Amino acid sequence: MNLTDPERHIFLKCAEELSELSSELLQAVNKKKKENFSKITSEIKDVENRLQSVKETLFIKFKETQ
Repeated sequence: MNLTDPERHIFLKCAEELSELSSELLQAVNKKKKENFSKITSEIKDVENRLQSVKETLFIKFKETQ
């Protein structure tokens, strides 16, 4: 996909937040004594915000091709 620099930034930030959420989820599974409910919740919110930006970007790109 041919992305502009701002679009690349949006995609990379989303991937970064997804990675952080993945890390917290894996820690919850692997570290029995780690209580990271609030960190997981925070990461979920961050991912939701970044996914919204990706969706908006993709919608705009799709409209440009029509």
